[in-house]
Formats: sequence, structure tokens, C-alpha cells
Amino acid sequence: MNSASLVSAATDTLLPAGRDDVKIPSVDWWVTSRCNLACDFCYGPVPGKDPVERREAILSALRNCSAPVVTFCGGEPLLVRKVDQYAASLSAHGKYTVLNTNGSLLRKRLSQGFQLAFDVVGISVDGSTQAIHRVMRGPNADLGEALSAAKVISRGSGIRLKLATVVSGVNRDDLPSLARIVRDLQPDIWRLYQYSSRGAQNIGQQRHWLSAGEFEALVDHVATLASPVPTAHSSETQTAGCLIVDPDGNVLQPSGAGYEHHGNCLTESLDDIWAKIPTRSVILSNKQWLSALTLPSAGRALAESTAT
Repeated sequence: MNSASLVSAATDTLLPAGRDDVKIPSVDWWVTSRCNLACDFCYGPVPGKDPVERREAILSALRNCSAPVVTFCGGEPLLVRKVDQYAASLSAHGKYTVLNTNGSLLRKRLSQGFQLAFDVVGISVDGSTQAIHRVMRGPNADLGEALSAAKVISRGSGIRLKLATVVSGVNRDDLPSLARIVRDLQPDIWRLYQYSSRGAQNIGQQRHWLSAGEFEALVDHVATLASPVPTAHSSETQTAGCLIVDPDGNVLQPSGAGYEHHGNCLTESLDDIWAKIPTRSVILSNKQWLSALTLPSAGRALAESTAT
């Protein structure tokens, strides 16, 4: 299934016509602002001292909201010692959990007793060689470690593997070679993101910028090369389609060069905040790709979240 057919199929499932009172499709939790890499295209939280004491309350807010899917991101979630316990807690409440990681710490954490209490693990791979991967993600990035982590996940019973790639002016010529690696790894989906200049840490605009037209042409080409691996792309205009909870509990949505603040889940329920967001349809549209990954029970929950 290519990206076009994936989106078409998902639209039929996730976006009932004429409904404004749909539930939250998913929430991205910036569980930490800290990271072990220094990508100059980062649009996550600025690293700082995380308010660790707020995590349990944020976890409770996520457990009690209508979203069937919660994605752990940041920052690097594997720097949070209890992130697997948080995921297990959400799973016990019927949530479908996704871990987005750069992959460099996963095998080390597993050797320390870390539990893969996630339905999906997403691993970032931005080049087919160590040189390209590091030119994208900095000198501490380790392509071999990321690929080894992907193989560990692909062998895990019942855990879906997502590979994620930021497409930019830096790695565009390498994408065909990367597509062949992706095809061999056989992930459940390959997500391709157009470089976005959003965020205070995002200092690589000049070298990473890529036009929307070139992005679309590239992802269509590499989707063919990676076939039969399903692909789903996210253009710059689609990246506003996220509902984010930051380490302080603030509820954010990408907007322009920064983020729009919609409230705080520690003082107001996520569903009440969601009901007041005028651009809910943008978030619903961007999260359609999740229907390609959900397990049967979670798939029903995701569909029901926009149909009831």
C-alpha cells in the first residue's frame, strides 16, 4: 500500500462526514525535554530541568482522556527511567502506546531490564550510511545502533515497527539508498516527514530547507522503491496536526514557526481543551496514518473515537 492509498483508506475509517464532536484521535506526550543527540532540525522542547513531579498527574490526565493512542516522544523518552511503566499503565487502561526514539539507547535499556510495554516502537533513521545519518543527527548519532534496535523490535512478538525519516536538503540524494534498507527491514510503516523550520532549537534552516513540491516528488519515488513496505508522509502543512502535552502539562499545537498554547491538562481535562480547539480537523487528518498500524482492538478504538 502506498502513501496515497493509505491516506484514502484511513479517511474512510477515521473521518465521518459532518461530525464536529469527534473525540481526540491521539496525544503526543513530550515526556522529557532532554535528549542524547543534538539534531539541528529539532522541533521538540528546549532541553531544561524537567518538572518530574508533574509526570504522574499528566499520566492520569492521559489515562482519563478519550484518546485511544498516546505517543511518547520528546526529547528522548528512553532517558526517562520509568517510561516503560508509564506505557504499561496506559495500556492497562486500554490505550494504544507508541514509543518514538532515536534508537541509540534501546538495546542498552533492554539489557538493564527495560520492558517493551509498547504497541509500536518508532525509530529514527535519516541516512543509509553513518556519515549521512550523523550529518543529519549530529556526531553522537549511531546508525548501526538504530538499525540493530529496529531488528530487535521486528523480532518482538506483537510489537509494530515504525521507521521515521526527516526528509531535507541534506539527505534527499540518499533517500533511494535508504529506501532499499527500509525495504529489507520490513517495518510495518515508514513515515517520511518534510523538514519543518519550527522550534527554538531548529537552527538548520538553510541546509535542511526543502520545497513542498520536491518533498512530494521524493516521497512518491522512494515509496515505490521501498514497496511493499507501507509508507505515509507528512508535509509541512500537515505537521500542525498534532495535539502535544509538554513536560509542564501544557497542551500545544504546532502553528507557524512555534506552538499555539491551548491550556494545561493539570487544570482542565484534555477533552474539554480539545472541544475548544477550532482546528481539530487538521489533527484528525494528520493522524489518519495510525489506522495502518493499530492492532485489531486498538484499531476499533481508534475508529470509534471519531464515530461516536
